[in-house]
Order: sequence, then C-alpha cells, then structure tokens
Amino acid sequence: MGLYKTIFVIIVFCVLAQTGYSREKVTLWFWGAPPNLQEAFQKNMIEPFRAAQNKYELEIEFRNTVDNDVRVSVLAGSGPDLVYTSGPSYIAPFAKAKKIEPLEKYAKKYGWEGRLLKPVLDTCHQFGHLYCLPPSLISDGMFYNKSMLEENGWSVPKNLKQLESIMKAAQAKGFYASVTGNKGWKPVNENYSSIFINNMVGPQEFYNILAKGSPWDSSVMRNAINESARWFKAGYLGGNDYFSLNFDQSIALVSQKKSPFFFAPSIGFQWATNYFKGDKAGDFVFAPMPQLNPSVPYPMYDLGVAFTLSINANSKVKDGAAEVLNMIMSADFAKRMANDWPGYWGIPLKDFPKAPNAKGLTKSFLEAMSSMSDAIGKGAFGYKIGTFFPPATSEIFFEDIEAVWLGKMTASDLLKKAERTYADEKSKGLVGDYPKPNF
Repeated sequence: MGLYKTIFVIIVFCVLAQTGYSREKVTLWFWGAPPNLQEAFQKNMIEPFRAAQNKYELEIEFRNTVDNDVRVSVLAGSGPDLVYTSGPSYIAPFAKAKKIEPLEKYAKKYGWEGRLLKPVLDTCHQFGHLYCLPPSLISDGMFYNKSMLEENGWSVPKNLKQLESIMKAAQAKGFYASVTGNKGWKPVNENYSSIFINNMVGPQEFYNILAKGSPWDSSVMRNAINESARWFKAGYLGGNDYFSLNFDQSIALVSQKKSPFFFAPSIGFQWATNYFKGDKAGDFVFAPMPQLNPSVPYPMYDLGVAFTLSINANSKVKDGAAEVLNMIMSADFAKRMANDWPGYWGIPLKDFPKAPNAKGLTKSFLEAMSSMSDAIGKGAFGYKIGTFFPPATSEIFFEDIEAVWLGKMTASDLLKKAERTYADEKSKGLVGDYPKPNF
C-alpha cells in the first residue's frame, strides 16, 4: 500500500502543478475599471496568458488611486511586478531612481522593435534606455455621428471652412456645434491645446520648440492658443455646458444626435460602447482633425500614449513580467481587445490587424487604428502634450489654457510661463527623447 500511496501523491502533485498551484504570480495594479472591463481583462489577458504557458499566473488588482499607489510603492522599493503609469512623461522619476528595469534584452528576445511602430516605441526611451512599453496608441481627432451628418446633408469636413460651416449650421438648428467638457477632469483641456498647436503650428515647428530650443512665445504659437480661445467663445467646444459635461455625457449627446461632433482622443471609443449599440453601432466614426492651417499637411495625427507598462526593478519574476508584456504587444491581443474594449488598447503595431468582417464600433476602431498607424509609420505625426510634456509643463496646458479662454490671461503670458517651466524640468532630466516627424 505504501507504494500505491507514493504513486498517488506523485500523480496528485503533478496534476496540481499542471493546474497552476505551483505557478509564480506576476502582479499588476491597474486603475479601477468597471466590471465589464474587468471581465475583458479576465477573458482576453489573464486566461490566455495562463493557457499559453505553465510557469506564471497573472494577477491584476484594480485601484482607483493607482498612479499614487504605484509611485509611492515603487520608489520605496516594493510594489507590483508590472508598473503602470499614465504615460511616458511619468517614467522619468522611476528611471532616474533605477526603480524600473531597462528592457533592451527583452526587446531583442521578443523582436519588439521589428513589431512596433518606432515613433511610438521611442516615447519610452529615456536616459539612454528603453524603460517601458506603450500599449495604447491614441491621437486627438474628430468623432462624428455618421447618420446625423447624412440626415442633414453634411459631408465629413476635411478643412476649417467646411468644419465651421457645419458647426454654425448645427447651432442654427438648435444643436451643439460639438460636445465636450472637463467636468470632473480638467486635463481634458489639454486635448484642445494639443489639437490647436499641432494642427496650426505644425509638427516640424513644434518639434523645433520641444527638441531644438526654438522660442515658445512666437506668432504661430500665439495664434494657435488664441484660435482655441476663439472656438471656446464661439461655443464650438460644448458651448455653455463645457464645464458641466464629461466624456460619457458628451458621447451620449452625440448618440442622441444633439451634436454632430466630439473632438477628443481616439480613446473615446471605450465610452461609446454604452450608447452606440444595435442599429447605431456603426454611426460613431473617428477621423483625423480637419486641416486648420493650409500650410500644415493633412491628414496628420498627434502622437499620444494613454499609459505605459514597465517592469519593477525589484521584481522576482522579471522574465514572467516580460512574457505578459510580449503577449499584450501582439496582434492576437489587439484583435481580442478591439471587440471588448475598443479605444484603450490601441497596440502600436506596424501592421495593425484587419478584420474584414468586423462591424459597429469594432470596425470603426480598427479602421481608425489602421489610419493612425499608417500615418505615424510614415512620419505624419505631431506631439500630444499629455504624452510628451513633463508634469508641470503639461499642467499649464490644462490649467492656464482655461484662463486664456476666459480672458484672464494672454496667450503670450501662458507661453512664456510654459517655456520657463519646461526649461526647468528639462534641466532636471524630466524630458525624454522626441521622435522626429518626416514633414
């Protein structure tokens, strides 16, 4: 009987090992996603990762204060194995303190440079190393309700004249010119700073300012800031309701055909899933921002990253964390998440997956990603402020820009303040590398 018991124990041990009881945990703290998106994590990330190998188990903890929790814990030498930040501009303190792991050996092992768009991957290069991966390519652009445009005889605008004509006509009919707002989240203002600077100043001149030291307080920069103020005063940014609307409410109004447009980052698809359903599912479409300045090439996208993932330098399972990153930065994962969580997981692949049979929001999102990926791959990109500016400089473009709109501050004063702040942060090593546009 002793022999049989021994064999039984061995068998049980092997079964348990195969079912994951001996797996090492790879931990990730993420923001407090709602239940349906947590289910998307389980279905499209946790379960496929577990099925693909038998050594590691991915464990995700949802935290409403994730940015602060990660910053405090990781800088103290603890925290999760995978380090979440709200974009590349948040990486510098971790990199300077050597609290996150350089990723070059993993990039070589998995071939990330051959798979991912170089300008997007370059956002994660700081202090001579690759310190993160950017799983969420985003760009500011123009969402529109396709049915509403068709019903009113409006074509999709491609320049400022066409766009303003529609917005004025919408106002005359009692509609919003566009809907948007910063209720509960003032950094929404930064989207409009990015839209007007990139589309009026142009990527090359913006690059010269950021990377080569050209003056901020120039006529073209002042014109861009003042144009955003003109739009605000004309009611083109949500009218009188700008301060009482958030993204979710804005998209609801677009779905109700109370506004033709919603100017926002492509991440807006993730809120649209609540409203564009059934027969409406294909009406929510994303396009590049119309040409605001004839001298700036069209189409063009400002390059943005919604969040980054790094590996904690103190992790005991760095190889496992790298395997998770590799799974995320894949076409299979991109396709899975496009169905359940469009907008947020815009994996920056050189060849973003096509889905000829896709419908509704998934189809719209995949087409948007394909267009953005093609443009950025060709160098037709600008710089989203929230991605490339260090924290204090970025804050100016969502705090002080509002003061310009309300007539409490001049564009020149804002730009002079931004130049001083940027120079100070750059001297502290808080400014990363800038990919160079091709036009």
